[in-house]
Formats: sequence, C-alpha cells, structure tokens
Amino acid sequence: MRKIPLMKTDQLSMLALLEAHANTQGDTLAHVLPLRDITYRRLWSRIERGSARLHGEWGVKAGDLVAYVGHGHPDAIVLYFSLLRIGASLLPLESMPLPDVQQLLAAKRPVLVVHDADMQSGISHAHPLEALLAVWSHHDAPIAADDMTRRALWLPDSNGQWQATSLIELCAALPTAPRSGFITDRIFSADLLAHVVLPSLRDARQMQFAATDKLADTGS
Repeated sequence: MRKIPLMKTDQLSMLALLEAHANTQGDTLAHVLPLRDITYRRLWSRIERGSARLHGEWGVKAGDLVAYVGHGHPDAIVLYFSLLRIGASLLPLESMPLPDVQQLLAAKRPVLVVHDADMQSGISHAHPLEALLAVWSHHDAPIAADDMTRRALWLPDSNGQWQATSLIELCAALPTAPRSGFITDRIFSADLLAHVVLPSLRDARQMQFAATDKLADTGS
C-alpha cells in the first residue's frame, strides 16, 4: 500500500486514500447496485480491474482521452479513477442530447467511448460501461505516477467552454462534510465533485445514485 502522508484537504491523494479505505475501512459501503453492495474494498478492486481492462484489453495508454456518455452511473467514478491510475484522461458527457454528444466527440476525438447501456446509438469505437467490470481482467496495467496536479478531467466552465482540470484544483476547498450523499443524473461537475463526490470518498461515506435507484425500482 502506498504511504499516505498527513494531508490537508488541498493536498489529498485521492487514489492513495481510496486504497487506504480498502485496507482500513473495507467493509464500509460506498454505494449499492441493484444486485451488489459496493464496499470500499470492492470499490478499489473495481478500480484495479478497470485499469487492467482499459490498458490490457481496450488499448488505452497514458496521455489518451476516453469519453463517458451516460446518466451519472456510479461506475463512471470507477472509470475516472481507473484512467487516473494509468495516466489517461476523462471527458464526461452526461445527460446530453445525442447530437451534442456527437459534436463533442468529433471535436475532442477520444480514443475510446464508454457508455451506459441505453446510450449506444450513433457512437463508434465504444464499449458499454458494464463491460469495464463484468469479469476479472488478467492483464497488468502500468501504473502512472499519482500526480494530483495532472489535468485529467474535462469539465465545462461557466461559459460552457470545456477545460481540463486537476484533482488538486477540485480538492482545493473541500467542505468539512459532504453537502449530501445523493447524486442525480450527473456526477462530473465542479460543484458536485467538490461538494458531494470527493468529500464523500475522502470520508469513506456512502453515496446514493439515481441511476441505480431506477434500476432497483424496476428489478433490473
């Protein structure tokens, strides 16, 4: 396990912290899927599996850009941290009309698109999000340096312009406690990351996702 230094909220290594949660608070619930409880131990295991599949089976390398198209599924968080581990970046396109998605994909040219099951139409070079974690991957992914300053996440600014941001920027002023534990159809906005997702992960708290609540309600 990586050595975890004494850190202020603007110096957190989120990858190291999640790995530590897996070892020290492994049975704590991170969130619940319709057929599976995701503890912090299992969350870290899924991040490791995602890293292995992205690199070993889907060919994603350090410096590559991968897009997520969907509606705030919790496994998109796994995708993000899996990409961070191998030095790649994420372009999250959540709850957007398909023409807008296609326009951004054409402009940003990601090497791969990972999508929710209901977002397949018109998207090429793509894999469903569920395939990222369906079975164990026996590949070994090269692990990149755990660099909180690397701009590995693309987010729209207040003017709707997409800008790359880093974890150190998102963690610069985390609240002492998450604003809530509930996430609707979008995970990746600066506000939700800074006030809900990242402080929940920092504190090993349980999150609730509308995306999987809907699946549970229908028995899927």
